[in-house]
Amino acid sequence: MKIWIKSLHDWSLKWAHTKYSWIAMFVCAFADASFFPLPTPSFFIGLAILNIANTYKLALSGTLGTVFGAVLGYSIGHFVWLNADGGFTGIAQFFFEYIPGFSVEFYEQIRVLYARWDFWILFSAGYTPVPYKVFSISSGVFNLNFFMMLFATFLGQGIRFFILGYLIVKIGPQIKGMIARNMKAIAIASSLSIAALIIIIKLI
Repeated sequence: MKIWIKSLHDWSLKWAHTKYSWIAMFVCAFADASFFPLPTPSFFIGLAILNIANTYKLALSGTLGTVFGAVLGYSIGHFVWLNADGGFTGIAQFFFEYIPGFSVEFYEQIRVLYARWDFWILFSAGYTPVPYKVFSISSGVFNLNFFMMLFATFLGQGIRFFILGYLIVKIGPQIKGMIARNMKAIAIASSLSIAALIIIIKLI
């Protein structure tokens, strides 16, 4: 699986200098937010570094791809995740078994988090290493407000893509190596910062 994903990633980067690079970015973000694990942040960084002039166009494409992917993810969760008896369908079992990031235990943890934080969980999801499809599908399963899910996804993912884009435009190629080496640390630091902000907002 990892070799196949890397091959897809390398192949997709060949689109960087073509007028279709934004389509490749959209497709990658769409799949990652709905049904298939792809390294969307590193893919965006690679495309943007290779074609800095199109960075913000790619950021918008990634944001919209994630939003449309979240619509599909929400639909999967809402319509085909559970059967009439409340048990997991074959599609759900497939995700639990084969898609990284999914597990029954984590699914139950998200249920508890949604009950307390709803909008803020979706907003901050883009700043964590957890695949966004986990959140889009589970929001459909737990019947979160559809328009709230769209707004939280658009806002949270848009901020993430455009902040990364701004850094790439300002700092240039040097940022590629820095982010590649520290992606996990950056994700954790961002997640903690957002979590702190959410707690402050809730306490006010």
